[in-house]
Amino acid sequence: MTQVHSSHKGELLLQERRNTPQEVTDGIPHYISRDMPQPHADFFAGLPYLPLATLDQKGQPWVSLLITKSDGDPSVGITVSGENTTDVLAETNPFDPFARALQQAPATGDAKRLFAGVGIDFNNRRRNKIAGSIHKANVDATGKIQLRLSSDQHLGNCPKYITVRKLEHIQRRAELSYDSFDNSTSALPADAKTVVERASTVFLATKHTAQDTASGTQTDMGVNHRGGAPGFTRIYEEHDDDQVTTYLVLPDHSGNRFYQSLGNIEMDPQVGLVFPDFATGDMLHIAGESENLTDDDAEALMPRTNLLTRIKVTGAVMVKEGLNLKLTSEEQLSPYNPPVRLLRQELEQMGHAPLAEGKAAISATLVSTQTLSDSIKTFNFRLSSPISAPLPGGFGVFDFSGLLDRGYSHMNEANPQLVNEDFVRTWTLSSAPQFDPNRNAFRATDKVSVTVKRKPGGLMSNVLHDNASALAANTLPVAFKGTGAGFTCFQEGPDGTAPTVPPKMLWIAGGVGVTPFMSMWDGIVQIAKANPDQMSTDIVLLYAGRGDDINVLNHFRPPQGALPDHVTLRIIAFQSVKNSLTEAQSARDGLRQKFSDNVLRLEVRGMEIANIRSVANLNDREVFMCGPDSLMMWCETSLTELNVEESRRHRESFIF
Repeated sequence: MTQVHSSHKGELLLQERRNTPQEVTDGIPHYISRDMPQPHADFFAGLPYLPLATLDQKGQPWVSLLITKSDGDPSVGITVSGENTTDVLAETNPFDPFARALQQAPATGDAKRLFAGVGIDFNNRRRNKIAGSIHKANVDATGKIQLRLSSDQHLGNCPKYITVRKLEHIQRRAELSYDSFDNSTSALPADAKTVVERASTVFLATKHTAQDTASGTQTDMGVNHRGGAPGFTRIYEEHDDDQVTTYLVLPDHSGNRFYQSLGNIEMDPQVGLVFPDFATGDMLHIAGESENLTDDDAEALMPRTNLLTRIKVTGAVMVKEGLNLKLTSEEQLSPYNPPVRLLRQELEQMGHAPLAEGKAAISATLVSTQTLSDSIKTFNFRLSSPISAPLPGGFGVFDFSGLLDRGYSHMNEANPQLVNEDFVRTWTLSSAPQFDPNRNAFRATDKVSVTVKRKPGGLMSNVLHDNASALAANTLPVAFKGTGAGFTCFQEGPDGTAPTVPPKMLWIAGGVGVTPFMSMWDGIVQIAKANPDQMSTDIVLLYAGRGDDINVLNHFRPPQGALPDHVTLRIIAFQSVKNSLTEAQSARDGLRQKFSDNVLRLEVRGMEIANIRSVANLNDREVFMCGPDSLMMWCETSLTELNVEESRRHRESFIF
């Protein structure tokens, strides 16, 4: 293996900023080979598709996914010969910007035309990077491409974040639906944005122009695969009168810490992307100007992210059915994919953007727990300083990284999710702050509670349940990052008056999704006791729980001291029993001893649409829902069937 590649200034900058160990930085040149290893040659020769990029005459990278095996043309394929020469005969479509760039003069002004690619096999997640120069390029009218590539950079890549899928060749009829190859534009049509929003695979092309060849760096390009759960690439627009500027945001998932693509971006912002839609055959090619954001800048745009790339769209080509491949299997997402991170503005629209409590760091220390069921506990924390708590139903953000983060891990087959784990959790606060009747407002508080269900295979829920005693006994603090109140039945009242709630409500909850209603009910009770004339509401709670999980309803026991007649809560609980019949019966018996029949009704079955239909004055009620996705989808369908206005539906989400 002949050493050729030296990390350039941009790569070194990112490596330093992201704390890449010096031994890794020093070892990078030894991972990149000038000569193509024989296993790489065999791999490329068998590929049925190949992502490749080059530059147009303006120096703009364009990347495509070329077809290198064809049922109708046996001449299509890849041949690797000696001296790092690779001949490619490939299918694409006549609108492909990669093919169009090949027909222009090289960007460098001489005969040398750069290329980069990443061989990828979606059957087994294998991939190898390649880069060099194009010695011959011919494109015919149908988009068929003949290339002779001379490569001088070869690097094997890990399989993380690649979606497994089976693909077969199909001859499609390409149709150009959007084209700004020759002119600049930053607006994208709706169908192009849809491709981005559902993509789990994107290819990113970058470039670097060497200023000091004596240092060992060289002018080159790079193509890399970026993958994640569908929607991992976020998209947003900025509007200035009639001018639309579109941005794509790619969060950085933990990789090999070479930072080749992001290092190139540090030196040259021009990038190219292609989003292949394997279900439809559509191809979206993007040209853009990019920038890397780190730490606070990244967090400001996308919470819980400390490194991302933002790309301002400057051009796009959308080709309907431009990819001669068809999907013949279900897609298998990588187990390494982290959860999709939303933009701060998306969270704000949902009411889920955390509000930090000033610049001073706040810690939370566990002081006690209460067991509600075999799998559900309430954890009570004391904060290092009081916060202006959100209205009941809001959430808190807890950061356990100071206790649990053990540093970088490249691969972890036993628990892939740990590779990108940030140890931050957003939980609904199941406690309401104390209400001050003199100010008609909830007080600042240094006590918060969260009610958490142990999730099989879940990291933080099991850490809390298994280590609560040690956390409390050793007073081990965790960082408290902020709060928010996206899901609440309360509205702030006019100056000097108490917060208000709707006069009639339907609450629908499943499992631990009852937690926001626990704090809402506490807030209602406090205001009703302090100012009986300022609180009037009629609530029906439909709750679905498994086994002894229904014990969480003990939180709603009639409070000591009478409530005004115009504050009522009626609960209908639906218990599913799968394991211990005795445990389930005991839970029902216990609840019946604590609730009167006119407050609680228990049913050993699932919730049905008839139960919603039978709620008195249904169409006059504001409906609040929180629970598993399956229950929420059923609720939405049922409420639509029952003609409940969408404006009256309020749904909590666990995706933040």
